[in-house]
Amino acid sequence: GMYVGHYMAWIAAALLYAVYLKTPEAQMMLSNGNAPTVAPGPLAYNAIGVFGIITVVLAGWTTANPTIYRAGLAFQAIIPKVSTFWVTIIAGSIATIAGIFPAFAMKLLDFVAFYGFMLAPVGAIIVFEYFYSERFGIQKFYAEKADLKYNPAVLIAWILPFIIFYFISVKYDIFLSFLTLPAWISSGLIFLIISKYMQGSKG
Repeated sequence: GMYVGHYMAWIAAALLYAVYLKTPEAQMMLSNGNAPTVAPGPLAYNAIGVFGIITVVLAGWTTANPTIYRAGLAFQAIIPKVSTFWVTIIAGSIATIAGIFPAFAMKLLDFVAFYGFMLAPVGAIIVFEYFYSERFGIQKFYAEKADLKYNPAVLIAWILPFIIFYFISVKYDIFLSFLTLPAWISSGLIFLIISKYMQGSKG
């Protein structure tokens, strides 16, 4: 349900944007050779008026709920003496105040893209080790079983794709989210190859 709902929401957002493109403001931007950018509130208001604003507020609230809860749990891990209720309230308040300033809030998309891009290779290493270690002939949890403080294969498999694809993003002005999947696959494959070599040389 969540996947389908999110998918339909993006379709609706595209339709709203198509309506917005017909406005004089958007046409002026297009005539200057610029792609019109717009915040969700004005976009929805332009399409269906006050009901659009109400929809954006409700959609933002329901979307933010699970994220605020996760943020609250993260804060609680740092400050264990504070109750879940209060850390959730604090996290929600910070996010709400930040959301009042669109110039700041809209920049969060770039941060989320970078954050996801940076963490994605770690997920790839976990997935590739779990599903392909036996097929590739490598030992699961090698660092633990070999009594190593860290696994060099993991570090290299994370850092190398991160540097390469981040460089590609900066050099060719490609949004990081488009490079997350190639980085993810590369990281998993590099991990398997280096682990195979490393464990074979020590075996």
